[in-house]
Amino acid sequence: VEFARSFDSEDKAGNFLWECFLFVLDPGFGINPCAFLISLASVLLLMGGVKESKVVANTFTTFNVCLVLFMSGMSLSLMKRENMTPLFPSEFGAGGVIRGATSSFFGYIGFDEICCMSGEAINPSKNMPRAIILTLAIVSS
Repeated sequence: VEFARSFDSEDKAGNFLWECFLFVLDPGFGINPCAFLISLASVLLLMGGVKESKVVANTFTTFNVCLVLFMSGMSLSLMKRENMTPLFPSEFGAGGVIRGATSSFFGYIGFDEICCMSGEAINPSKNMPRAIILTLAIVSS
């Protein structure tokens, strides 16, 4: 309640602080200070070495896995059994669901592989669009 009250239209100090905060986040003129700070931190981390970068990457990966597990657990706790019948739609069946899941999975892996290999391509400006179009054609067929 106190936090919400500080943004009341009659509270001049609260409005001023909020406007200052918003101005710091986006001052305009095509400048984004938050993006600059994140980019600067990334560059400094990479300049620090592989060991530090690995620690940060492992930390974020652990956080992401924990977040996925939390979301999965919460979704299971809020699940309604009546929404699970039928488990597989009759027009697609189990095979259709598995085909859709594998297409999505290999599409994701394919794009990840294209991005990783783009640094080693001989002529990336010509070959990368071809690789992306071929990957889309293969996955969508």
